[in-house]
Amino acid sequence: MTITRIDPDDRWSEAVIHNNVIYYTSVPTELENDAYIQTQSALAEIDKLLARANSDKLHILDATLFLVNKSDFAAINKAWDEWVAKGSAPVRCTVQAGLMKKEYLIEIKIVAAVKS
Repeated sequence: MTITRIDPDDRWSEAVIHNNVIYYTSVPTELENDAYIQTQSALAEIDKLLARANSDKLHILDATLFLVNKSDFAAINKAWDEWVAKGSAPVRCTVQAGLMKKEYLIEIKIVAAVKS
């Protein structure tokens, strides 16, 4: 059984790969007070990490979006719909959550398969 930790730190790893499955949580690097821009930013970070882990958005199995403000639901859906692979959308849920960094309006957790 091999567990690969990408950029491990004392508190967390950037991502973990086990049995050809990638576990990753993305936060935005663009911290403007705009949920659409933050969602685009978090999705771009997902693309980067998946490329590092020999995967891509076509291989995402599951996504959970943590949204601070319900009123931003349309904005995050707009960014998601522009980004998601049409016909290959993962299982997805969105929950309203108080995030630990006050600047974050969105956080996205994914589970993805490594390309074979």
